[in-house]
Amino acid sequence: MVSQNTFHGLTIIGVRTAILLLLACLAAARGQERAFSVVNFGARGDGTTDDTKAFEQAWAATCGARGPSATLHVPANRSFLVGPTTFHGPCTSARVTVQVLGTITAPPSTSAAWKWSDYWLMFQQVRGLTVTGGSAGVLDGRGQTWWPRKCKRNGCLVVAPTALKLVSCDGLELSYLSSKDSPQMHIVVSTSRGVNMTHLTITAPGDSPNTDGIHLDRSEGVQITGSTIGTGDDCVSIGSGTRFVTVDGLVCGPGHGVSVGSLGRKGSNAAVEYIDVRNVHFINTSNGARIKTWLGGQGYARSISFTDIKFTNVDHPVVINQFYVDRAIQSMGGVAIRNITYTNLNGTSSQKTAVAFDCSESGSCTGIHVNSMAITGTDGQATVARCQNVQGDTSGNVSPHIPCLG
Repeated sequence: MVSQNTFHGLTIIGVRTAILLLLACLAAARGQERAFSVVNFGARGDGTTDDTKAFEQAWAATCGARGPSATLHVPANRSFLVGPTTFHGPCTSARVTVQVLGTITAPPSTSAAWKWSDYWLMFQQVRGLTVTGGSAGVLDGRGQTWWPRKCKRNGCLVVAPTALKLVSCDGLELSYLSSKDSPQMHIVVSTSRGVNMTHLTITAPGDSPNTDGIHLDRSEGVQITGSTIGTGDDCVSIGSGTRFVTVDGLVCGPGHGVSVGSLGRKGSNAAVEYIDVRNVHFINTSNGARIKTWLGGQGYARSISFTDIKFTNVDHPVVINQFYVDRAIQSMGGVAIRNITYTNLNGTSSQKTAVAFDCSESGSCTGIHVNSMAITGTDGQATVARCQNVQGDTSGNVSPHIPCLG
């Protein structure tokens, strides 16, 4: 039986929301910026109460606020339990900020809140969006409740959710935010233009499955700078349809390195171009600078550069691999890889083979340029390079010697 006090409490929440919306309208009339705290919409922030509804209501007020800008505020020193949520746009203000100063925590994998959702938090069609953590904000995906269930046998999970998904968010700013223990990928940016991501800290254990730090898909004009990523998969992965990307000032490890691909799966047509990766330090990663494509794929990966790269105890520092195999594809065609430049690469490899350029005959790797490279073993011994079906050249001092490049 529901008591009268319960109805009274719900009425108070409804009145509070109405008052906040009225104040927002009055502020808009005065041309002021609007700020909406999730606490004012009923969020408890005690780590156990479900605050999803409060976040949805706070977003509705923020996105609908008139004027040049509006802010959704998540206060510090609290932990807000929030289930899978989509923050829809477009919004009324030209600039919308989500200021996360506390911790947003996901439900465990066993929660009924997940249903069939393949993401945790998603922003969709929000132009001019800024998500900032002010160096204190944390997204805690509680991936440790998912990872043990990730396997290929019946009864196990097939797909765990991405922590933060940003879709069709042109003019996106993502800064000073931490993401830890994502169930699967930490941050996915898809079909977006003009994206700036800086000072991000992304962490998960090195053996956590498929926990890519940042994945880019069909996006253009992306900058990733001044960030630290240590996870169980690629620190940054760049998917098809993506162009004009800069990765600068990244510390990566543990993880699988910075990867262009994998491209051309199931015979698809891939297109990636104008990728600039520079000032990256790979530490104890399985791969470093990597390009990977599937046999049978079509299209191209071109105009890609790796500059001023440092390796510390990396298993496979420099990799081009065109031999990912899809059993459903019988064709031996491949994604064309061309105009790839490596400049000033230094450090140590944990394996004897520090450079592996494995290209298919049909895929063809052309215009591969290596300018100054010095990679030794962690024991100081010389390393070697392996290559096939590669056309290009070297300049400056290049060690190990790459036989097919002269």
